[in-house]
Amino acid sequence: MATISAAGIGSGLDVQGILEQIVEAERLPTENRLNANEAILQAELSAFGLLTSSVNTFQSSLGKLNTAASFSSTDVGVSNTDVLSATSTSIAKDGNFTVEVKQLAQSHTLASIAFDNIDDVIGSGTLNFSFGTTVYDPGTDFNTADDSYTSFTRNDERSNESVVIDNSNNTVAGVRDAINNANIGVSASIVDDGSGFRLLISADQRGVDNSIELTVEEDGVVNNDTDGLSVLAFNGSATNVEQTQVAQDAELTINGLTVKRDSNIVSGAIPGVTMTLKTADVGNPLLVSVTNQNVSQAEENISSFVSSFNEMASVFNALTQFGGNDGENGILLGDTTARNIMQQTRRELGGVIENGGSFNSLSSIGITTSRDGTLSLDSNVLNKALKDDFDSVAQLFYANGNASDSEVLFSSSNGRTQEGDYAVSISTLATQGTLTGEAVAGAVTINASNNNFSLEVDGTSSGSISITQATYNNLSDLAQEIENRINADSALQSAGKNVSVAYVDGAFAITSDSYGTDSKVSVSTQNNSLGFNTNSTSITGSDVVGSIGGLSAIGSGRFLTGSGAASGLVLEITGNDTGSRGSVNFSQGLAAKLDSLLLEFQADNGQLTAKTDSINARIETISQDRADLLARVADVEERYRREFSALDVLIAQLNTTSDFLQQQLDSLPGVTFNQN
Repeated sequence: MATISAAGIGSGLDVQGILEQIVEAERLPTENRLNANEAILQAELSAFGLLTSSVNTFQSSLGKLNTAASFSSTDVGVSNTDVLSATSTSIAKDGNFTVEVKQLAQSHTLASIAFDNIDDVIGSGTLNFSFGTTVYDPGTDFNTADDSYTSFTRNDERSNESVVIDNSNNTVAGVRDAINNANIGVSASIVDDGSGFRLLISADQRGVDNSIELTVEEDGVVNNDTDGLSVLAFNGSATNVEQTQVAQDAELTINGLTVKRDSNIVSGAIPGVTMTLKTADVGNPLLVSVTNQNVSQAEENISSFVSSFNEMASVFNALTQFGGNDGENGILLGDTTARNIMQQTRRELGGVIENGGSFNSLSSIGITTSRDGTLSLDSNVLNKALKDDFDSVAQLFYANGNASDSEVLFSSSNGRTQEGDYAVSISTLATQGTLTGEAVAGAVTINASNNNFSLEVDGTSSGSISITQATYNNLSDLAQEIENRINADSALQSAGKNVSVAYVDGAFAITSDSYGTDSKVSVSTQNNSLGFNTNSTSITGSDVVGSIGGLSAIGSGRFLTGSGAASGLVLEITGNDTGSRGSVNFSQGLAAKLDSLLLEFQADNGQLTAKTDSINARIETISQDRADLLARVADVEERYRREFSALDVLIAQLNTTSDFLQQQLDSLPGVTFNQN
């Protein structure tokens, strides 16, 4: 049978109260110690969070200083933006230019006769489009005999295109859709001009060299009459459509010099400036002003760098101070991690950068260290340094390799690249993969039986490549056509693959634009008329071979990567010379060095990460200690409860015995006890 007990009932003692006091005495000192330790650790963790945040802010400021591009900035102003707008790049130079827009570039547009309905059948056959320069006088009225088609000169940079019209698409709307779906650089639309529905055919590209010559084949024969599909012909033999807009170049003058372009976006006329022409404004020149902002932008970025470091230094000072304004020490006073981070950062700030220039330290450009560890910037000194030797100041901050050979180009480096002067020697230049076909001589006629082939370029397979059907008397023209068609292939374009094609020594040669062992051109589907078959010769490209700093370097295409002290130094080797190619003086750059250092601090095994991980681990230990304390206190309470329970039972038994004895004594005859 279960028993019901309550501590203290037998003895009369306040057992529960006694147990609570014992447990509290056991728990409280340890709990207070754990709370105090955790509060300190949480404060340290918060402090390192502030320090990490300030490090990140400082590191962000380095992003505006650690590349050459970050030191290049220009601005361009236009006095009348209704006529043109302009943008500039870093290569633009200061200057004022008088610009007059005389005419805009426009695309060639042809209009058919009027049809009663868009479902009217035009005819079937093949529309052959060529692009080039047309000399044509439309006369005074459409469809009269006073027009004059003088000549058409083909644009060799553009391939001929064809659109097949059959029973599925031989209506006005069908021809429009067929042209648009062909994606050949020509757009078609239908306009109701009041007299009927007219088919408009427009070149997508503007400029006098991009006008349209349109011939029509019906039943395999060029047809120039006005029956059927030939109603759309526009060439030297038939002008059956109306020229509604002549192809013309944009024309403008810059400081009186006439400039022409086949686009209304004019680049390069003023170096580093791109102008977008909006409207012609003859007789009203406007002003284009280019302001080189390299100096002002560099001043702003360097000032931001100084301010960001000072913010980080202020955070550090507050966290590590001894007896601040309120007499309180900083939470990280004496912490070796915080001290090491600032010591290493300040060591880099005080270093000398071997950039080969006249400004190779922060002090040389007006940045000095104050007594409290922050930086002070003398704006006048910095401005003078930038104006005296801008490149030297810029190269104080970003990693750069200055090569004595202008055809050896610095590409990149990493944090392992050590500063120094490295000799460059080349034993083998990089080459390109080339496919040379069998000999082809005389005129080549391309027709439906021999106009297709396919190939593989640098491991990417092309689709079926179709050459425009024609007789090519000049095989250099055919080489250009082959090149245009290959480079227009969608699969190759998506993979960024390009080739050049030449007719050399009686054969067509296709050369990949890339260099190295991945550069290769091979035949997939043969074309004997072009000489591309199993007897074609495919030569794989080779990587550059050479050394940097006397140690063998790794070649990949035209890029050579150093080893040893030059580990991570990547140079692009251009030109045609082997042997000694001079030397490259590499300087890591202050911003690059600091960026690498700050990345190390925050890496998985970096000082900041290790410290915060350590604090978090200690906080976890305290949590476990709390759990252990609760378990231990529970054990203590249970042990004392058992002991007090036993004591309670014992006292109860003793009281019972005492009561029994007293009763027995009281019952003895003749015995009287004084109970008072």
